[in-house]
Amino acid sequence: MLGLRIPDSQVVKSNVKAVLKNRRISAGIVGLFPYFVYLVLITLYGVLAMLLIGRRLTAVSVAGVIGLFLLLPVVLGAIRWFWRVADGCEDAVTDVFYYFTSLFLYKRALKCIFLLMFKCLMAMLIALLPYFVITFLSNSWIYQFVGTEIPLWVAGLALVQAFLRIVGIIAGIVAISRYYLFPVLVVTDDNMLLLEALHISILVSKRSAVYFLALVISLVGYMLLSLFMVPVFYTAPIFFTAYAVHARFALVNYNQNLDRLKKEQYTL
Repeated sequence: MLGLRIPDSQVVKSNVKAVLKNRRISAGIVGLFPYFVYLVLITLYGVLAMLLIGRRLTAVSVAGVIGLFLLLPVVLGAIRWFWRVADGCEDAVTDVFYYFTSLFLYKRALKCIFLLMFKCLMAMLIALLPYFVITFLSNSWIYQFVGTEIPLWVAGLALVQAFLRIVGIIAGIVAISRYYLFPVLVVTDDNMLLLEALHISILVSKRSAVYFLALVISLVGYMLLSLFMVPVFYTAPIFFTAYAVHARFALVNYNQNLDRLKKEQYTL
């Protein structure tokens, strides 16, 4: 039985303060890079919306595609930067663009992003499948199409539909939480197979996901503060560093417990 505990949110946040000490400016700049790229994309969307009058969907699609290929590799680069800083490295702020330095790294970043998006989408669709089925059965046009009257029991599906939607969303979030360590595992080793990183994330998250959720809840105040532009310089490094520090604790804890379990089995 795995018994060693993962440090709680207070321990993580105290480590965050230690990591960011004397690095506030550089960490703030790196934390702002994804935000600046986001602002560029918003500006691009505004320009496209003016040029493509009446074709807002096209403007959204173009800005969205550019965002996937530009913003998300920068976010992954920021995760890598804060992970290395938490390990004591002194990287330059320009290293946030690490995944643009070679075609191999850029392709790896895109594969990581698209795999994560696919896994999260599938997890949510599967979790909401019962809700979709009930929604399909409760639509009157189905019965009109087949030429029959709407059954009386259809009226009672509204409550079932609402219940399944709530349960499905919660189940989807729980399923998606299995992948929360995947990005940090990818940035730790450029040669690690993506499926291997995904598998390790699923294994480790069985014990650590609850601690990560508690950490996220403890940072709600910073999230609200981040709704305003200026505080992002202060809050973004906290989010990235907290994620990196927690991930390091979770992975070390998993390895320690695994070694302990193997030693106990060996001694028996």
